[in-house]
Amino acid sequence: MGEAIRHGFANLTNFSGRDSRTLFWWWVLLVVVLTFALSFISGIFFAAESMGRAFQAGAEGVDQSQVQAQMMRNMADSLGPQAWIGVAISVIGLLLLIASFVRRLRDAGLPMLIAIVPVVTTVIAAYVNVSAVEEMRELMMSADTQALNEAAASNAGLGLIAYVGYLVVIVCGLIPSKKAT
Repeated sequence: MGEAIRHGFANLTNFSGRDSRTLFWWWVLLVVVLTFALSFISGIFFAAESMGRAFQAGAEGVDQSQVQAQMMRNMADSLGPQAWIGVAISVIGLLLLIASFVRRLRDAGLPMLIAIVPVVTTVIAAYVNVSAVEEMRELMMSADTQALNEAAASNAGLGLIAYVGYLVVIVCGLIPSKKAT
């Protein structure tokens, strides 16, 4: 594992050569753990801030419905920063992975153009998430839970397009190495 991590960091911008399945999958594991940890920490930060304000209001004797409304406003206010942090984490993950993926494609004897798929799907998912912020913020402030749920479901479906890129990386990463010619 250590060798794969050293190799991955040493070759972040090296799109030539080949990566074996073992090297590739250890590197992917590191990237997944890193992006998950960043997302988790980000989520905790925003949730803690919102919950802290709710606990404070509850301790001050504020009515439960007012506390819930304030929490919704706090969450609405944090949607923009959360979306941009999510985009940044996705881009970091993509940048860490793309050169290794290209080398893995070469090792599996696959066309390099396949590497465009995770890039395009990440960009589309980022655009969908950021462009939905204002609509979601307005719906959260309106307290129209049905419209909010419908909009969230609609945007989530479009945001799932990133998983097409992940699926391509997984499938291509599983293909055995071809002998170098």
